[in-house]
Amino acid sequence: MEKSKLTYDGRKDLVEIERHARPPVPTAAPGICQHLVFHTNNDDMAYERRACLNICQQLGLNPSSDLDDQISAEADGIVLKWERHTEFTSYTFIQQNVSDRKNFIPWVERDLGWASVPGKLLVSLLIGIESKRSPVWSNKARFDWGSQKPICSSLVMENTTIIETDLRADQYGYTRYLIKTSSKEATRLGRMLQRLIEIETYGIFCLYASKDAKELGPLLGEAERRLGDIINRLTRESGEPDEAILADLTELSAFHEATTVRSHFRMNASLAYHEIAMRRLKELREERVAGAQRLANFMKRRMNPAARTYTSILRRQEETAQRINRATQLLRGRIEVAIGKQNQELLRSMNARAEAQYKLQKTVEGLSVVAISYYALGILTYMITVFKGNLGGFSVKEVVGMLVPLVFLGVWWSVRKIRK
Repeated sequence: MEKSKLTYDGRKDLVEIERHARPPVPTAAPGICQHLVFHTNNDDMAYERRACLNICQQLGLNPSSDLDDQISAEADGIVLKWERHTEFTSYTFIQQNVSDRKNFIPWVERDLGWASVPGKLLVSLLIGIESKRSPVWSNKARFDWGSQKPICSSLVMENTTIIETDLRADQYGYTRYLIKTSSKEATRLGRMLQRLIEIETYGIFCLYASKDAKELGPLLGEAERRLGDIINRLTRESGEPDEAILADLTELSAFHEATTVRSHFRMNASLAYHEIAMRRLKELREERVAGAQRLANFMKRRMNPAARTYTSILRRQEETAQRINRATQLLRGRIEVAIGKQNQELLRSMNARAEAQYKLQKTVEGLSVVAISYYALGILTYMITVFKGNLGGFSVKEVVGMLVPLVFLGVWWSVRKIRK
């Protein structure tokens, strides 16, 4: 049997897909992670890449992966992952074996040229990783929960790891997580860290449309009110011209379409982010810690109402558009009925005009027969006068009088044949 001749060119499409995968970074305790997300929907990717490479140069990191939408660089125990998503760019710093933990300065506070990074900073996440036997971040300034316990605490990774967070921005603007683990599985710990990062990132973007949702509520209410007024005008016999109602309905349709176009992508994108965040929470497989709330419960109570609001707004937009279409069809039907009546009146007038024209034509044809017969008899009179001596005792007038019926019949038959 001939062996398969599979070459690199034959796997080109598959390689193009695989090379864009974003695997998590293996992580071990103790360590520190900072995740930054910039909203850069319309920025130039090449400019963003140059900003990231500049930060790598400032930190002395060597890019080991330099693709179109991601950069991975590392040196001296520091790993930087830059990723370009559909509408945001993320920087993830991970460092293990931090020497000076007490005076540790997060990367965003360092002079690395952050002013050149385009976009608005939406997520600033700081995650400390420590061993249960040798805590290094607990009660430090960056991870001091104060006199109160953290809002959320749960067991993950088969009860080998505890996640703690207060889900509040501290005085430096960071949302803080503290991971206490006894696991030595760096790959598994890296996956769990990636899930936490995605939960926070997609959770923020899920709530990003809340402002649009608040603005759309009154606009939808106005569109529904105007549509109700137009429908009432359609049902009333006020004698208002259909052209005025059609103009208002067209204006309303354009207004509703403009508000829908402005918000449709944002609402659907936020719902997609909500679905991803819920999936990552489920993948954590949290177990409850006595006296503390699970992260999934807090996030669901935080994001589910927003997701339901987005779904409600999208449904209202669709229903309003359908009602506008039905009102347009109703008005179109009424206009078509009016046009039908006008066409019937026009056909009646055309029939009456055709009938009058036909009668006139018949009358003209009769008069034409008389006129032609009269002139024919005149010509015959002149011709008979020539032979007046050979008329067998009849006068010219008598002969002409006898020819009158024949001439009339001949002229009538000729005119009828020509008309046919």
